[in-house]
Amino acid sequence: MQRVVTLDPWLFLAFLYPLSQLVVFDFVGQLFLMDLLAAPLLVLLLTLPGAAERLQRIWPILALLALWLAGQVATDLIRGSVPADYLRGWARIGFFGLQLVVLWLWLPRRRAYFIAFALGLGIAAYFSVPEEFIGYEWKFGRDRALIFVSIGVLIIATLGFPKLRYLGPALFLALSLFLLLQAARSAFGTLFIAAVVLVAALLIPRIAAFRRRLSPGTFVFMLVGGILVATGATTIYGIAVEDGLLGRDAFVKYRDQTSGEVPLILGGRAESLVSIQAIVDSPVIGHGSWAKDPYYVGLYHAMKVRYGLPVLQAERGKVQLIPTHSHLFGAWVEAGLAGGLFWLWVLTIPFVALYSLLKRNELLAPLIAYCAVALLWSVLFSPFGSSERIFVAFQLTLLAWTMRAGGRSITLFAPLRKAMARRRAKAHE
Repeated sequence: MQRVVTLDPWLFLAFLYPLSQLVVFDFVGQLFLMDLLAAPLLVLLLTLPGAAERLQRIWPILALLALWLAGQVATDLIRGSVPADYLRGWARIGFFGLQLVVLWLWLPRRRAYFIAFALGLGIAAYFSVPEEFIGYEWKFGRDRALIFVSIGVLIIATLGFPKLRYLGPALFLALSLFLLLQAARSAFGTLFIAAVVLVAALLIPRIAAFRRRLSPGTFVFMLVGGILVATGATTIYGIAVEDGLLGRDAFVKYRDQTSGEVPLILGGRAESLVSIQAIVDSPVIGHGSWAKDPYYVGLYHAMKVRYGLPVLQAERGKVQLIPTHSHLFGAWVEAGLAGGLFWLWVLTIPFVALYSLLKRNELLAPLIAYCAVALLWSVLFSPFGSSERIFVAFQLTLLAWTMRAGGRSITLFAPLRKAMARRRAKAHE
């Protein structure tokens, strides 16, 4: 009997679509060809069966995203932001939302779409390192390229050889060691923690008794263990730097960031200290898109001096944005409370997705484990700029699908409703 092979054009498109971000236009900031393709693609996806029902599944995310955009518009009108700034701010949120909707209507229809998109995203990351980061490629692009392509190849290999999936944690640890030697410490820490998560995701579903007993309380206990793992990763990095394994540049940077009165994670993200102050000064109404304020720039330098952190001479006297180095703090500073609420909500999604992952065998477990940890790091410690909106849209789509596939609602109040329903049922007994 002859086997019929059916080609899926959507699969090829899932690979090619993220590659289109390599074509960049300077219009209202940095605009990708991928952004321009999203609108006609959305129109096409809306014609597919079940499109409206699929969008209803993620209505809390979309509602909070709309609230973020509304908060940004209101803030810019109140603050009198200049058109060059508010157009870039509004476009950034709008195109992020557009990509999120497109990917949600598309990728969850087949696991193969997630794999193809991850491979395309990784290749695009390799070739899209900004010019200002030449010499630091492994920290600003090639790290993600290596990770996404490696995970995609691993998952494809497991289709023919299922037992290869158990090499996932070893692959993560090997990649994290390589990235550590490239002084890409964020990527090292993210992969190191993801390796531990993947071990749990591979073993727990195979132990029926433990899978049945996995409760939210047990999961919280495991999260505490994850914090200890993160502390261990930081210790390993410190030892490697102090022993000179990562070179003089890494040693000097580590010494500068740990010589003050703040821990390493804040020494490397000192902008957070100023972001918090800017939020406290105006918690509801933000400071506007691409907010600039010499007061906070001066405060940033003063705080670095106060806590014993170095102030580069090149930083002095420049007209700079209010310092932020976080999706959460950046949105809250610029758009006010509405921006903060969106990212606070997003922070809950990786945890719920991982809880769902631990309860079942999943082909995409390596990709889910990495994206969950990476999203948590990005929301707290990375700026939301340029291609970052594409990575986050993909990560959110994957994790939201993981929650839905695991029977978990994206709506925060779903557990409360279930508890109330059980109480009503008992009351009628």
